[in-house]
Amino acid sequence: MAGVSSYLTRGDPEGSMNGGVSIRTLRSASEINEIRGVWTSWQHHPNIDIDFYLAVNRLRSQILCPQVMVLYRDNSPDAILVGRLVHERIPINLGYQTILKFKARTLRIASNGFLGNSSPANSEVLVNEIVSTLRRGEADLAVLSHVRADSPVYRAAMQVPGFLSRDFFPRLQLHRSMTIPATVEDFYQRLSKKVRKNQKWQAKKLLQDFSGNVRVDCIRETDDLDRMIQNAEEVARKTYQRGLGVGFENNAEMHERLRLEAEKGRLRAFILYIVNRPRAFWIGTVYQRTFYSDFMGYDPEYGRYSPGMFLVMKVVERFCEGQGSDDVVQIDFGQGDAQYKEMLGNCIWQEGSIFIFAPRLRGLGLNALRTPVLLVDRLATAVVARTGLFAKIKRLWRDRATKSVNTSHRRTESHPWG
Repeated sequence: MAGVSSYLTRGDPEGSMNGGVSIRTLRSASEINEIRGVWTSWQHHPNIDIDFYLAVNRLRSQILCPQVMVLYRDNSPDAILVGRLVHERIPINLGYQTILKFKARTLRIASNGFLGNSSPANSEVLVNEIVSTLRRGEADLAVLSHVRADSPVYRAAMQVPGFLSRDFFPRLQLHRSMTIPATVEDFYQRLSKKVRKNQKWQAKKLLQDFSGNVRVDCIRETDDLDRMIQNAEEVARKTYQRGLGVGFENNAEMHERLRLEAEKGRLRAFILYIVNRPRAFWIGTVYQRTFYSDFMGYDPEYGRYSPGMFLVMKVVERFCEGQGSDDVVQIDFGQGDAQYKEMLGNCIWQEGSIFIFAPRLRGLGLNALRTPVLLVDRLATAVVARTGLFAKIKRLWRDRATKSVNTSHRRTESHPWG
């Protein structure tokens, strides 16, 4: 039950040598605040900041309770695995198309949610605890979100669960970041000659066609939040991300999230204005000298000017010059891959979300339902990749989503009552 702590003893060679290992599962905000000092000393990503984590728990009605596993060695915390119990509908996709959705009670381990000592021994103990939680019927499945493929916890999640509970087709994707060069000149020299030429030509065309009417604002204070959110929404409602049901959205959770980041001095929201109207935005968080990209979008009506890329280049220039007292040494481009990330990024790794199904009738049934669809999806993806059509299909799908959302937007404007 929520708010009840359980203590489970696990034996392994490392634990035995150190006097044993125990796990305490925290299921309430008050229990989590008991370990605030340890958590904050280990947190390394804005998504797993303790205050952000607790705020999300309050704001999302589908979250049933926290599920935070604290691993102790010699009665001292040695690792934390941050998760939540969630009621949700999980999609099964074939390509970009959702084939079906199933309702489930899910134990979701947050992205970057492994804090502290992420040794192979600790990873194995914590994944075993996930399996035990599922065996007890507390959830139908667990999802470890966006785990680095070269990490001990990824290997444990692929090996520890029983054969019928495993995820046979974790979807791996590239994650890119870039280190900030010392100067703007160094930044452009890092790019290929072709890219430099294209970016300079596009920027020149935009600035010539709208002479004196192009500016970039950086918004970081709470006083400017309402204006920033309205401007970002004006752009976001026209983007393909909105057509796919993802990305920036003007709602209560977004307001709370951005207000929290602004109050902590971490918010950086960049808005590109053309003739005093917002045409692109890039919103992120500066955390431990890294700018983490959260949301971005551009007005497709101005697509010929590449306003999104213009804005990205101006932000990178700003970081190179150290403007606004920002001491940013790296940009993390976030989940998923894109052409601009490939063009700018100079660090790369693989990550994937791993499903573990409860070793019970419902969990095994869900896995049996999901696995054949994913097998077909992987085979189809391999065939498309060999034909060189993957990028074209992705672009067509995004164009379709953009057209759909803009048609809906125009219809709503013409007939506000539907």
